[in-house]
Amino acid sequence: MKSSLLALSLSFLFFALLTKPLSGHTNPLLDLDGDEVEAGRAYYIISTIRGAGGGGLTLSLNRNGSCPLDVTQHSLDILRGYPMFFFPTNYSSENRGYVHESMDVNIQFYANIISCNEPMVWKVDNYDEKRGAWFITTNGVVGNPGPQTLQNWFKFVKADIGNAYNIVHCPSDVSESTVNLCSDVGIKYVEYARHLALTSTQPFRLSFIKAQVLPS
Repeated sequence: MKSSLLALSLSFLFFALLTKPLSGHTNPLLDLDGDEVEAGRAYYIISTIRGAGGGGLTLSLNRNGSCPLDVTQHSLDILRGYPMFFFPTNYSSENRGYVHESMDVNIQFYANIISCNEPMVWKVDNYDEKRGAWFITTNGVVGNPGPQTLQNWFKFVKADIGNAYNIVHCPSDVSESTVNLCSDVGIKYVEYARHLALTSTQPFRLSFIKAQVLPS
C-alpha cells in the first residue's frame, strides 16, 4: 500500500512539474558536421562526452527481461548503436523539412529486431515502482498527435557545449492540456545496463551523426 501511495505521489509530483512552453522553433538542430538535421533522415544519437560518457543508443529487453524493448546506451563510445528517424507533428513524405529545437517529435529506431515484433517508436513507460523511475521504452506510435499519444513525444533542446543537445519529454505542440509529464531524459543504471529514463538531475547530452539508411 505504501509503495502504491509513493508511486501515486511521485506521479502527481512529475505532473506538477509544468514548464512554460519551450519557445518557438527558431533554430534547426545541427549534426556533428554542422549540417541541419532533417526530418525523416536517419541519424545516430551518440554521447557528446567521449570515453566515460558511453556510446550510441541501442535496444535491450526491458528491465523484466521481456517486451517491449527499452532504450539503452552502449557503454563503449566506439559503438554507435542503431540509427533512428525523427518525425515532427507536421511530417509527411512530401513535407519533411528540418527538425528544430524544442519541436515535438516522434523518435523511431531503424532496427530489424523480430524478438518483440513491436513498433520501435520511443515512448515513456508507466512508472516503475520497483526502480523508482519512468523509463524510455518502445511500442509507441508515429503521428496522431493529441492527449492519447503524449507519452510518444520528445524534444531536443540545446545544451551548453558545442553542437550538443538534451532530450526532454514535455509535449506542448500536440495537446492543449495543461497537465503534462515534463522532465529531462538521462541515464539510469539497472544491473549495470544504461537505461534511458526521465531524470531531475543529470540529462543525457547527445550529438547527431548522419547514417546511410532510408526510411522503410
